[in-house]
Amino acid sequence: MKENPRIYFEDEYCAVVYKKTGEHSQTFFSALFPQKTFVTAVNRLDTPVSGLVLLAFSAQAQTLFSRAFTAGEMQKEYWAVCERNRRNPESKAAPETQTIPEGALFEQKAEPEELEHFQRLEHLVGFHTKTQKAFIAGESPGAESPRRKAHQQRRISASAKKAVLYWALCGAGERYDFIRIRPETGRTHQIRVQMAAIGCPIKGDLKYGARRSEVGGGIRLHSFKLDFTHPITGKQIVIEAEPQDPDTLWNACIEACSRATRRSGVHIR
Repeated sequence: MKENPRIYFEDEYCAVVYKKTGEHSQTFFSALFPQKTFVTAVNRLDTPVSGLVLLAFSAQAQTLFSRAFTAGEMQKEYWAVCERNRRNPESKAAPETQTIPEGALFEQKAEPEELEHFQRLEHLVGFHTKTQKAFIAGESPGAESPRRKAHQQRRISASAKKAVLYWALCGAGERYDFIRIRPETGRTHQIRVQMAAIGCPIKGDLKYGARRSEVGGGIRLHSFKLDFTHPITGKQIVIEAEPQDPDTLWNACIEACSRATRRSGVHIR
């Protein structure tokens, strides 16, 4: 039994901890490790996002873990509550999912983990530093005048990078869809802008087209899983963490996404 429910894994080189909605990725963990002289986040979650963050306890460890992230050796999974697809209002959950009232429980069914059950999204994503907002290259950044709009679009397109993620619709509530997301790349606001681009903005994410904000702030996007080989010890580490203190809507999402997730908790091999 871990002493602090926010610390899921810890050794002399790193830790995997839980970030709450509204906390800043680069500062929230200071109170968790007051005895450490060096602590920094390797992966960063946007302030309104909750879930797992990997911390490094030395500059050397930070470099090694960062290289692993860049090389795609860190497997990540997010869970999201998204607004119903506006571009196809008739869209429904895939045949293997169930449509239920939000808060009702799903019957548990094991499903394969292969990516063949996910759909692939690929875009060129740029980031506008003035508005702190990501854009799909080729879409308007919303400048006030046509001239400035064209100028900003050229800047965004020139700096845009390939963004790839895989997503699976696990279930549908009365108004929202419950989705598993596995990003292959790690662009700023990637999941938020890519899901919005297909007409499925994350609930509460006003910046990317959600209809209304969340009570208490935040958005319904959660970093559920980190799966990686420890670059120093060589151990395989799998950490999974459902949203802490979930409400009715999160419970519905948890039930839907858990049907396709065989493992839970902390696994080290």
